[in-house]
Amino acid sequence: MIYTASDIKRADEQAFAHGTTPEALMERAALALTNRLAIRAEASVLVVCGRGNNGGDGWVIARELHRRGYDVSVWAPLGEPRSPEALTHAALAKQVVPVVDDPRRTDYIIDALFGVGLDGPVTGKARDVITWMCDQAVTVIAVDVPSGVPSDETSRFDGHAIKADQTLTLHGYKRSAFLNQTAPFYGKVERIDIGLPETSNWRVLTETDFDRGLLSRDPYGHKSTYGHGQLVGGSRHLIGAPFLAAQAALRSGLGLLDLAVPAEAMALVATLPEAMFYEIDAIPDARYAATAIGPGMVEDERLTNAWQAVKKRTTPIIVDAGALTQEHLQASGPLTLTPHPGELARLTGQTVEAIEADRFKAASDFARQHGVHLILKGTYTLIVSPDGTGAVNTVVAPALSKGGSGDVLTGMLLALWARSARIEPEQPPNEQAVLWHALAAKKASERIHPASVLASDVIEAIGRV
Repeated sequence: MIYTASDIKRADEQAFAHGTTPEALMERAALALTNRLAIRAEASVLVVCGRGNNGGDGWVIARELHRRGYDVSVWAPLGEPRSPEALTHAALAKQVVPVVDDPRRTDYIIDALFGVGLDGPVTGKARDVITWMCDQAVTVIAVDVPSGVPSDETSRFDGHAIKADQTLTLHGYKRSAFLNQTAPFYGKVERIDIGLPETSNWRVLTETDFDRGLLSRDPYGHKSTYGHGQLVGGSRHLIGAPFLAAQAALRSGLGLLDLAVPAEAMALVATLPEAMFYEIDAIPDARYAATAIGPGMVEDERLTNAWQAVKKRTTPIIVDAGALTQEHLQASGPLTLTPHPGELARLTGQTVEAIEADRFKAASDFARQHGVHLILKGTYTLIVSPDGTGAVNTVVAPALSKGGSGDVLTGMLLALWARSARIEPEQPPNEQAVLWHALAAKKASERIHPASVLASDVIEAIGRV
């Protein structure tokens, strides 16, 4: 689960309302953190404590590390804790743990300076403390979030923060762990369960969430068992995109595919004999299990006419690339839009920087406002439902940073949506398509360096995941 700072505050308040004291919750959290610390037995440890509850966790960690025999000291450069519970734990720790004013060389630093409550850039003495920690050639483990990193969005983040080797994040992941500007500061992220109720609208997807049952085939099935899809795409100068999407759709198990492309693209028909072809100006009015439109298209009369035919269908429609315009946000069937940040910026009138600073809010607001499924592509792709809830794909695949990768995803989405009418998945297939896409890119990277992987290599690897 992924939480905002206000989500965490509400979870804490719920725990307090059910009888857990702030002191007990801090003790529970810090003990859970300590249990996950991987520190050499002979190593020295400096715990840097701030004045908030993140610092309070640090005081408990220091006390517990001392109890377990570690050479540990505390540095509290900003002064005494503000909250009663943090003061209580600081007093207990001071009975056994040395507190230093001039920190000595150490093997590990536990960063407990700031937590999720940080709002805006770090200033004053705290900025100097972060500079000092960044200058130390030691292993840094951050508590909850690296100090200086905002938890929710990055519009005011100036880059002055702890670059941790590891972050032990409490209760759930924080949004900034999946934003391009702040994710590198987290290092390896590990979630620490502290027994609070799960209440988030955002989930984390990992490789284990991929349903390998998607690859199975019914021995008594036939081509219609796996759906009849249509893909509409291409323009005078962008004829390859629809063919990449079409190949990906067929590799992803689609039973039948109609491909509508402009006359200029007909020279490539022989490269895909498995598909049935039509000129884009004469789209057949058949009943398709799903439709994809947009790869290789531009805003012109062809797109306008094609959309008039497609939007009347009550079956799922995937909208990508050139078809991602304000005029294409409503249709009779359920819509899945697949923009990258630049395309979503164009759709919303925001800047790319604003989208990237608060991807979760931008994607959630757009999906809810227009009642669409949204896939906001990126290193951590967001998959959002029409109600604004969603998931983030954490299977990172650098090989996808190349032209044509989005077309491959569109084809995979078409295949899974076309099949979903028969297989009736518990969730819309968007999450599985995004995971499969990333896993195929990783599989292709096992044979070819990620820098050399082409979109066609990813297509070839779809069946090898």
